Amino acid sequence: MELQTIKASLRPARKKSDIRRQRAQGLIPTVLYGLGREPVSLAVPYPDFLKVTHSAGGEHAVVQIEVEGGADMGGPAMIKAVQHHPFKDFILHADFQRINLDEEIHTYVSINLVGKPKGLQDGGVLDTQLREVEVACLALDVPDQLDIDISGLEVGESLHVGDLAAPPTVRVITEADRTIATVLAPRVVTEEEEAAEGEEEAAEEEGEEEGEG
Repeated sequence: MELQTIKASLRPARKKSDIRRQRAQGLIPTVLYGLGREPVSLAVPYPDFLKVTHSAGGEHAVVQIEVEGGADMGGPAMIKAVQHHPFKDFILHADFQRINLDEEIHTYVSINLVGKPKGLQDGGVLDTQLREVEVACLALDVPDQLDIDISGLEVGESLHVGDLAAPPTVRVITEADRTIATVLAPRVVTEEEEAAEGEEEAAEEEGEEEGEG
């Protein structure tokens, strides 16, 4: 994974009014912590943060933080948490955790499904159950994504975490038996279900007629 750079400024103010003002200025309030050092309150330009989270690594990206006026405060870090607005498409806050590039970290990597399952031609439905897995490796060895070929899946067949082919420098921590994707059989409507649906429709129509009378 490429080490992307994020420029940040110190954010000494902690009042809600100050935080709202910073957000209005296009800044995301953040905190940088870890490695036994004091947490630092920072502000990161919203577009810069989005650029990172919309590229490889997403909201688990590894970054190099450069703090304006605080050369010793930044360094390599990973995005640990992102707080989204509960109703709007807007980021409220983010946490960065300091890391050592020569020490193993735990993070999450997205799964990329490759191909179109054969079972879809027989009316099957693709059910994706897992979109990312937890891995352990050096920060710069984190893969952008893990590809898995689903084109051979027939109806009733599944692929699991154990089927993923991770690079030799990466350990997949998520349980091997977790299902990634499966092709479900098409739903067959029985005669009994059709009869029941017909009775329900007739009852509804009868009720409507009585109401009109």
